[in-house]
Amino acid sequence: MKNVKQYIISTYVMFYIILLFIGLMMFLLESHMIVDLLIMLSSWTSTFVFVMMFRKIYPQEKLWTFVRKQFNQRIKISTLLSVLFIQLTVLICVFLVIHVLWDISVYDQVIVSWPILLMLFGYNLILGPLGEELGWRGYVLKELQVIYSPLRSACIVGIVWGLWHSPLWFMSGYSGLQLLQYIVLFLVGIIAISIMITAFFNLNNNLLIPITIHQLFNYTIAIQVGDALNVLMVTSLLYVLVAIILIIINYRDCLYTSKQKT
Repeated sequence: MKNVKQYIISTYVMFYIILLFIGLMMFLLESHMIVDLLIMLSSWTSTFVFVMMFRKIYPQEKLWTFVRKQFNQRIKISTLLSVLFIQLTVLICVFLVIHVLWDISVYDQVIVSWPILLMLFGYNLILGPLGEELGWRGYVLKELQVIYSPLRSACIVGIVWGLWHSPLWFMSGYSGLQLLQYIVLFLVGIIAISIMITAFFNLNNNLLIPITIHQLFNYTIAIQVGDALNVLMVTSLLYVLVAIILIIINYRDCLYTSKQKT
C-alpha cells in the first residue's frame, strides 16, 4: 500500500505541475497546437508515473511483460455486448429524459456531423482512456482489491480518480452554485462509472474493458450539445442507477468477493 499511496501522490503532483505549465504556455504563446499537445500529455500522467515507478513497484517483472499481461485474457463477447448495451441504453435514456424535461428534440441534442463525431472519438480516446487506465485500473484497483472488496476498492479509486481531475473543475467556466453542482455531479458520475468498470473488469480481466467503458462514458457526453450541466446531471444519475443495479445483482460476486493479484 505504501507504493500505491506514493503513486497516487506522484500522479497528482505531476498532473498539477503540467497544468501549471500549460497555463504559463497559454499566457506566453499563441500556439494552440502546443497547448493542445500539452493538455493531451497531461492526461497520460498516471501512465508516466507508473512507468517511472515500475521497477520499485514490481522489481522482479519487466514493464512490457506486465503491460502485455493486462491484455492477455480473451475478451468475452458477452461482457463486451453487456457494456455496449448498458452504455447505449444510458445514452438513449439521457436523450429521452432531456426531451421530456426540457422539450428538446433528440436531433437537437447531438452532433450530427460524421467527421466531427469521428474526430471526437479519436480525441477522447487519446485524451483519457488510453492514458489513464493502465495506472488507475491496471495497477491501483488491482492492488486495492488484494486488501479490500471490489466495491470498496471501486469507490476509493473513483474518489481518488475524481479528485485528480479537480483542477479541471475550476477551468470549466462555472462559478458559484453552478460550479458546486458541476463538482458534485462530476464526482457522483465518476464514482458510479468506477463501480461499473470494476464489475466488468473483474468479470473479464482485460484492460480493454475499462478503456471501452471509460471511452464510451466520455464520448457519449462529448457528442451532446446544449446545457452541459443538464447533460452531466442526467448522465451521472443514470450511471448511479446502473451502479446500484450492478451492486444488487453482483453477478459472480464481481463486487463483493476479494480478488487476488493477477
